[in-house]
Amino acid sequence: MNAVVIILAGGEAFGVASVRFELLLSTILFLSREGMRNVLLRIDADRSAGSQVRPNTDRSNVHRRRPPVHEQRIINAALIPIGAGIAMASALYIYYVAYGPRSSASADQPHYYVSLTLYILAAWVELCVEPLFALSRSRMLFKLQAKCEGIAVAGRCTSVVLVLLVGRYPGGGIGGNPFKLAAFAVGQMAYAVLILLSYLWTMSCELEYSVWSCYLPRRVALDLEGKQVSYIGPAVKGLAVTLVGQSLLKHFLTQGDNMVMAKFATPAEMGTFAFISNYGSIPARIVFLPLEEASRAMFSKMANRGSGSASVDDAGFFGMSADDARISRHVLTTLGKLHLLIGTILLVFGTLLSPTLLSLIGQRDLAMQHTLAAYCIYLPFMGMNGFLEAFAHCVATKKQLLRISTWMSCFTVVYALFAIQMLHGLELGSAGMVIANMVNMALRISYCWRFISQWFERLGVGGGPRLSAMLPHPAVLYTCLLSGA
Repeated sequence: MNAVVIILAGGEAFGVASVRFELLLSTILFLSREGMRNVLLRIDADRSAGSQVRPNTDRSNVHRRRPPVHEQRIINAALIPIGAGIAMASALYIYYVAYGPRSSASADQPHYYVSLTLYILAAWVELCVEPLFALSRSRMLFKLQAKCEGIAVAGRCTSVVLVLLVGRYPGGGIGGNPFKLAAFAVGQMAYAVLILLSYLWTMSCELEYSVWSCYLPRRVALDLEGKQVSYIGPAVKGLAVTLVGQSLLKHFLTQGDNMVMAKFATPAEMGTFAFISNYGSIPARIVFLPLEEASRAMFSKMANRGSGSASVDDAGFFGMSADDARISRHVLTTLGKLHLLIGTILLVFGTLLSPTLLSLIGQRDLAMQHTLAAYCIYLPFMGMNGFLEAFAHCVATKKQLLRISTWMSCFTVVYALFAIQMLHGLELGSAGMVIANMVNMALRISYCWRFISQWFERLGVGGGPRLSAMLPHPAVLYTCLLSGA
């Protein structure tokens, strides 16, 4: 699909849409909802007020007018990103229109500001999914989430290709396609609308009350006596401030490459980086991301089951029972072994076969070959960092989260300096950006590994996961080594 799109739209339009516009979209969505999503994982429904009121599985009562207390708390918190995202999107749109460059390689693309407007509107629509997404994750409906995501992604791909094909003819060919940038904006709008409609339909079949109740905030009791009434509670508010700040930092860490590319790279370099990122990140989207989300939900429930959403023991960390801690360590070890096994295979075969793989989709550019080879090495770093950070964020206290933020800030500075040096000093282009990302992930993995090891030691269950237990079997290593030779 990417090969078809880059042929129809051209590398420059593909780069502007995939770097500049995706950076804008991810800034709105990530800063609006990521912090609150992590907060919602900390809400312990089993110990909140009204926890005795369970969702009624009797389908004869599908017309219940209001959600249970613990789900209403989740709904109240999940509505916050909608308002925050609308305010942020409006501010960014005004900034882009008022202070954006009127003439540049990016702004000179046809329908640039129309596409910008569509991306902003798509962000608003997508944020309306938050209450339904939060409830689906609370009920661990991962299959439902994957189904909705699949429908939306298919709609986006289809919309992009159709608009590009429509614009190909009046423009006099591929190079003159007047809709080459607007097609990506239309595709993003189609994705937002479809994922919202999919969640509305599927959750209406799961919930025991009207799906429209998920968009009505209501005060709920915070104690069994009902003396304290609030929308989300002071404990959640305090944690939200910490985790939203953490999300801001995490956004700079995860989107640092796009920020540097948007500032210093040409549209052609953006196109190369975006093309390889889309292809190279397929294993991450299909395998690593679902595992990270599932493990994050499991780790959070285990931590809450041991200590409560805001309870901290005398040692200064969220508690967890010894059995749950051992299960968590086993899961971490298993995930690490899977990522290193996949990484070993990619390291050998991905780097060697990257020219062949690119030639199969009609791309023989040398810069793309170097970037894809580097990305194959980068993938296991990305996967390891994902589940290690997921565990650290689930068990860390507010004080520890602030300490993590401090270290991540230092890593961000190192990464930014290294990335600029790779891009401009050594002129390695998009391959240099991937190398800088490897350095960034290695620093984050090292810190999270140290934090997790100390956490298990203080819990007294025999230490954290061991790297030696995560390594692939020697026979696999020897086979890959011989194959590469």
